[in-house]
Amino acid sequence: MKDLENELEELKGLSGFAFNKRASELRKKYNSPEEIAEINRFIASGFYQIANDLNHIKEALLLRDQLVGISKFVNLSHISETYFHKSKTWLNRRIKEFEMSGKPHFLSDKEKEILSFALKDIAKKLSLIAVI
Repeated sequence: MKDLENELEELKGLSGFAFNKRASELRKKYNSPEEIAEINRFIASGFYQIANDLNHIKEALLLRDQLVGISKFVNLSHISETYFHKSKTWLNRRIKEFEMSGKPHFLSDKEKEILSFALKDIAKKLSLIAVI
């Protein structure tokens, strides 16, 4: 079973035709019910991870699109400094999910809550302004 685990681990680096070919070879090589179940679990977990990754990308794109729409009249530098106590660059990197030192930087759930609060706070302040 250890050999199977090692070979399944190697599958993580493959995609497309190479992945399908190697997975097919493994199914022929490992054919006991336990081994087949392990291969199926591995592939199912990969699909689950892909679904999570796609959901994350969808959320990031939605946030980015929403912020692009308001960036002409909402000062992101002000939001970053006032609500996060960070630079505009810090916020920009997280909104655009820049990769630094090989790891992506993105807004955590807590930071998304802070950004949401900031936008609602600004909206509230704007709504209180009355032109006489």
